[in-house]
Amino acid sequence: MYQPGSESNYQYYNQPYGDSSSKSPPPLQHPVPQHPIPDFGSAVNQTSNTPSPGLNQQHYQYNQSYTQQPMMQQKTHQTYDPNVYNPQPQHPSSQNVNNLYSQFGFSDPAAQMGMQFAGTAMAQGHAYVEKNFNRWVNLPALRHYFNVSNTYVMSKIRLLLFPWRHSSWNRSITRSETGQMEGFKPPREDINSPDLYIPVMAVVTYVLLCGLSAGLHKNFHPELLYIAVSTSIAIVFWEIVYTRLGCYFLSIPFEASVLDLLCYYGYKFIGIIVTDIVRLIGGKGYISWLVFIYTGFCVSFFLLRSMRYVILPDAAAGPSTMNPQRKRRLWFLLTIAALQMVYMFFLVN
Repeated sequence: MYQPGSESNYQYYNQPYGDSSSKSPPPLQHPVPQHPIPDFGSAVNQTSNTPSPGLNQQHYQYNQSYTQQPMMQQKTHQTYDPNVYNPQPQHPSSQNVNNLYSQFGFSDPAAQMGMQFAGTAMAQGHAYVEKNFNRWVNLPALRHYFNVSNTYVMSKIRLLLFPWRHSSWNRSITRSETGQMEGFKPPREDINSPDLYIPVMAVVTYVLLCGLSAGLHKNFHPELLYIAVSTSIAIVFWEIVYTRLGCYFLSIPFEASVLDLLCYYGYKFIGIIVTDIVRLIGGKGYISWLVFIYTGFCVSFFLLRSMRYVILPDAAAGPSTMNPQRKRRLWFLLTIAALQMVYMFFLVN
């Protein structure tokens, strides 16, 4: 505590600082410590001679981290990835799409955006086409006619070539739990059910055989394939129109669908294919004509038995076979079967 009468505990060194006449600030005056200063030199030297392992380890870790920091910065500059600092969750499908774009060289974000926009537009266009296509064609019903198996195809072709060996021609019916009729069984489960697989494949094979036959005779031209396709479609279309008109004028309740008629009238190409193969192998003259007559008769007999439920439904059958209406319908069915020979002769030649 400071006492007014005591002598000063501090000594000041008054040293001249420059010229007294100058306007410089007065010199700084530092107090002189009164307590003795301890000598730490021996302790410092001892500590430096025997360093502690903890300090050395900390010093080593600090130096190691200090030396590794520039190397890590250099690697970071070499493999810079902006997604590392800005992670964004992506859906697995979007990651696959991005990988697909990168495989084709579309690494630009603008290009990827354009490809995604194009994919979305194509998906919407496909949905629009399918929606409008269903208005004109019943896809579930169309799938019914292509529900076939290998066993069915082989059995059906055998039936078309040897129809007199078949006994039962009635189609199998599917019923609900209450016993009501829901429809017919698919071709896979019923050999008497018409299908579109065999007619479509038969038409394609017929067109290829026409091109092969023309090539063997050195007169092949691409227009021959177009003529074969258009002629086949025109003949089948005329048969369908003829059948519908006959059912209309004869007051026949048409319970079958147009696809059933398309199936039945497409089976004739199996006989045409057999005749063309015999001709290509070398069977000329009476052999080819005998094969043609046999296959034509088989197709006619097959339609005569298969289309009874279309032309001669059970509800229209009278109490007697001499019913005039039934006789007209029977003659109409015989005409359809006989015309198959005419159509086949025109297509074979």
